[in-house]
Amino acid sequence: MEGTALIHCEQLSIDSDEHLTTERKLNLTASAGSVVSIIGPNHDDNARCLHAIGGISNTKSGQLYLAGRENMQFEKKDWVQARCQFAYVHANTTILSAANALQNLMLPAMYHKTGAADELMVKAQQLLKDIRAGDNLEQLPAFLEKEQRFKIAVARALMINPKALLIDSPFTSLELTSIKPFKQFLLNRVRDHNLLLILVTHDSKFALKHSDQIIYVSENRILQFDQNHRIQDCDDPEVCEYLAI
Repeated sequence: MEGTALIHCEQLSIDSDEHLTTERKLNLTASAGSVVSIIGPNHDDNARCLHAIGGISNTKSGQLYLAGRENMQFEKKDWVQARCQFAYVHANTTILSAANALQNLMLPAMYHKTGAADELMVKAQQLLKDIRAGDNLEQLPAFLEKEQRFKIAVARALMINPKALLIDSPFTSLELTSIKPFKQFLLNRVRDHNLLLILVTHDSKFALKHSDQIIYVSENRILQFDQNHRIQDCDDPEVCEYLAI
């Protein structure tokens, strides 16, 4: 789906200064209302790629533009805004331990002044319903299931209206019966809210079916695929083995 370019990388290394393997570089333009999947045999490598794309970690070389601005020009206040616009969630993202689900969603949104309190209340309640956060949400996080805490973390990130959601391994914290509805929830956010979704996943079927772009990360290289260069048509032995083609 065509849209506004939100993230643009030019020869961006995904490797940190401490990483000793061959430097791997990425060229990417990711637009609003699209899905980018990062796949590959090594989760740490995939996560490293996600961190580079989101400006979460330092890289050796290359350029990264977030919403049209090069991140090297960012000051502290710019990074605060960027972390709101380009939300990052992983399987173990912490939520406020002394606040229930509704408070976890509302407090950051109120801090960033994204709406009036009564409006935020309605929005938070709807998000928790849409994401199927479950019952007993008045309980503190320590008394909730891991799946519930993860869904609350995702809903909290969406409360502040990000342009992009970068999410690491979104399906690993879920029960089998919850995976399909959660996938649909994410896809609905892409479709209905023009969200850019970038995710690390080992679910190759999801990546093949729903991605506008796929980034395959291996130990020594990066391969990129889109609708004009489909991963299904790739005859690279390593990729074929990974996908079991």
